[in-house]
Amino acid sequence: MDDLESSLCLRYVGDRYKGARLPVDVLSDLPALRDLIAALAKQDFRQKNPDRKRVPQGFDRSIAFALTEIRDGSAIPVLELELDVAQQNLPNIGNKMQGIVGKAYIRAVEIFKDASIDKYPKALPQDAIRALSKFGANIRDDERIEFVGKNHEDGNVVSLDQHKRKQLLTRIRETYTIQYEDVGILTGIDATHNTIQVQTERFGEIRVDLDGVSMPAEQFDGNLHSPVEFSISIALDAHDEISAIEEVHSVDLVRPYDEHVKRCLTRLQEISRNEKGWLGEDHGEQLVHLAGMRATQLIFARADLAKLFHIFPTEDGGVSIEFDIADWSFAVEIFPDGRLEIDGSSPNGAVSEAKDFPGFNAEFFAAFDKMTGVANEED
Repeated sequence: MDDLESSLCLRYVGDRYKGARLPVDVLSDLPALRDLIAALAKQDFRQKNPDRKRVPQGFDRSIAFALTEIRDGSAIPVLELELDVAQQNLPNIGNKMQGIVGKAYIRAVEIFKDASIDKYPKALPQDAIRALSKFGANIRDDERIEFVGKNHEDGNVVSLDQHKRKQLLTRIRETYTIQYEDVGILTGIDATHNTIQVQTERFGEIRVDLDGVSMPAEQFDGNLHSPVEFSISIALDAHDEISAIEEVHSVDLVRPYDEHVKRCLTRLQEISRNEKGWLGEDHGEQLVHLAGMRATQLIFARADLAKLFHIFPTEDGGVSIEFDIADWSFAVEIFPDGRLEIDGSSPNGAVSEAKDFPGFNAEFFAAFDKMTGVANEED
């Protein structure tokens, strides 16, 4: 956008955006970009008018965009500056708003452009930092946002991906914000403060405030060690550790409808209540949350086999899930640190060699399905 243009285009690149598809979770980028442009425009206005303590009343409201179309290749939202809004709110300077906004947009792009060569702004207004922390929060690791028509000196288009975004935000502020959606295990309930504790795979145990959420803490009673589905906005530091939970969007129990899955989860809850020394004297560690969470994930991931699963605690605080298919016996041992080992054997001496995995990944499930498939083929 420049003084002669009234629209700007972003290009979302990634498999999710093919065919001009724009997932709703990235739509929040558009008001965030508008807020960034507005913040920079206000700063520029104050710098050029040092005799004024604040921008004219209605200045912020005058910067408004409309999404006029989404073009193909991959998905290109086109934003049109609504000049009549500026004219209505600021009749004295409304006809200049196109130039003001155009310069602010160029400055916004320059921030992303400079960040690619490790050059960062020395100071930005707080409202600009807030807008930057929201822009691009929901793009994935293999995706990027391109600023159509804005290029580096080498001709490559200026773009933003998660790596560049993290580098930028950790330089201009101490934390950056992402939306985090996952399934964890309920490990604590505090009805007095309306909070719950959830064990997550990525960030360990987190405390979630349920104020403003439709399901209060007391409704989680009796469901310790059950899976919990949540969506939250979190602030991460430069080491990708949680600095704060900024907003809780939704929290709910995952309620399995399959009776075999329910049986397995009930068994895990029973095991979780074993106290240290359940094998006698000092033998038998209490179930470690991470092991219980991995067991829960496996039960859901292979729910079609849940009717065969027999679940046992291990002495070191882990879990063993054992089952038979045809003449084969299989076991998945989940260690306290989250590692997994799978093996199988049959009475005729055939053995599926034990394999270790650091956690759930494509390789684990490929090996698991191959192992159980052997028995199915012989059935």
